[in-house]
Order: sequence, then C-alpha cells, then structure tokens
Amino acid sequence: MKIKTRIKMPEKISVRLYIGVFFAFLLLFLLLGFPRDSVERRIIFEIQDNSPVPVLIGGADLKGLSSIELRDVRVILGEREPLVIDRARVSAGILSVIFSDDTRISFSVDAYGGKIDGKVSQNMKKKSVTSAEVDINSVESSTVSRLFLGDGGISVSGKVDGTVKLLGEGESGGISKMEYLVSSPSLSIAVDKVQGFDVKEEYKNLSVVLRGTANRFESRVEKLSLTNPQLSLQAEGKAPSPLRLRKGAALDLSVTFRPPPEDAKLALVGSFLGSRGDGSFSGKILGTLAQPRIVKGNGGS
Repeated sequence: MKIKTRIKMPEKISVRLYIGVFFAFLLLFLLLGFPRDSVERRIIFEIQDNSPVPVLIGGADLKGLSSIELRDVRVILGEREPLVIDRARVSAGILSVIFSDDTRISFSVDAYGGKIDGKVSQNMKKKSVTSAEVDINSVESSTVSRLFLGDGGISVSGKVDGTVKLLGEGESGGISKMEYLVSSPSLSIAVDKVQGFDVKEEYKNLSVVLRGTANRFESRVEKLSLTNPQLSLQAEGKAPSPLRLRKGAALDLSVTFRPPPEDAKLALVGSFLGSRGDGSFSGKILGTLAQPRIVKGNGGS
C-alpha cells in the first residue's frame, strides 16, 4: 500500500523571513568561503594602480563588510622623502557604493605620532573626488615640513593640529579649492641660514597659526603668526598652492618681524627688512619658492 504525503506550502512568505534567510546564508559564506586573501590583494592592486602618485602598501586586512585596514603605506612624492603612514583604516557605506554615484568614504590614519581623521566624497561615475574634510591631531611636523621647506635653511619640529577642507566645483569635477587652518601651541624652528647669512639658532615654544585659502594656482595666506614672549613674526599675502606645489611658484608675502632685543643675529637678519623705529622690521618676501628674496619695507633705508 502506497502512502501519499502532501507538503503544504505556505501561501505567503513574509519579507522578514526572506531577509533573515539571505543574511544567514551571507554570514555562512563569509565565515566559510569568502576569499579574503584574494580580495585584499585586489584592493592593494587597485589602490596602487589608480593612485595619482606612486603608493607602496605593506599589507591589508578586511574589517567586516565595509572597512579595510592598510599597513605600512608609503606615498612617493618625486625626489622628496616619502610620506610614511603606519596604519590607515578606510570605510565606505555599502549601499551608497552599490546604488549611488556619490560615495562618502571615511578614513582614519596613524602617522608621525598623531592621528588624521577625515571624510572624502567621490563621484563614481566621473571617477573624481568632489570634496574632503580632514582633521589633524598632534601630528609631528618635522618630517612633513621637509616636504615643503626642503633645504631652505629652516626646519620645523613639534606637534601640530588643524583642519583642511577641499572642495570641487564645475561639471568637470575634481578638487579646485582649499581652506586650511594649522596651529601649534609649542613649535620649534631651527634657522640655519637666511639670505646666505649664518644664523644657526633654534627658537622654541612658538605659538603658531597658519590660516588661508587656495585654488589650483595660488594660496592666499590670511594669517601666518609665530610668537613667543621674545619674538614675533606676522605675514600675509600670496604663496604657492598646496594643490599644485611647484618650486617655481611665486611668493608675495608682507612680513612684520620683531626679534628679541638681545639676539644680535636675528637683529641682523631683520636689517634685511626695513626698520620701523620701534624695534621691529617690515618688508616683503618675493621671488619663488625655490629662490625667495627679501625686500625692505617703506621704513627701510
């Protein structure tokens, strides 16, 4: 005798059940069969292949579904000393990556004894960055400053904080504007030479503020201030743009300088500017980033 068995199928399966089953199988796939090594190698390749400057990455680890941690990253900037990043964690929203042309990526970087956090908005269709915000927390300035100051006879050390905003405009996309604010409560500046004159002194405990804006062609320095109880330097004007840093970019900075009364070397350096009669000097820094020159102010002889 044959026994027939009927299995009654539910007339309606709830959406919650579908979602639960989907995520159960997804979790099982991630735990048992997800090719993590292949994906990590592919991510490293894509970053290195698409970067506008050479990038070397020591290793990568996936963190969940939407984050990856990069280790021992070196960014090669021409003949300058490379930027070294100990650890960088990058996160992106999966839904925005899949369903939207505009993707926001968050990142956190450990480098030079401090931390840099930020967000980058990217148009996936145009493959261009449309905006970015960066917060700098207690980053050692000595190595980074060498990228900009080079062998100009001045070196900087000390922890810095700051914010940088990068903005895009126009249909072509890409970054075209920058707003920056960098500060330090206690910076040290070692001056080796100024205008060929040997100074060989280090000035410590300087309160520093650098604020301004930039486009692709130039930077407008709204405030550059270096002060401690003994000396003061204030400057504003035009400087090379960090968006297109070139040694031949023009300088046009108005400078006011008050050296310590007992510092004969800095007083002699101040004489390259024009005396204002109150122990301070004024003038301009003109020329280019590679070959700056000091011009006396109206008070000079």
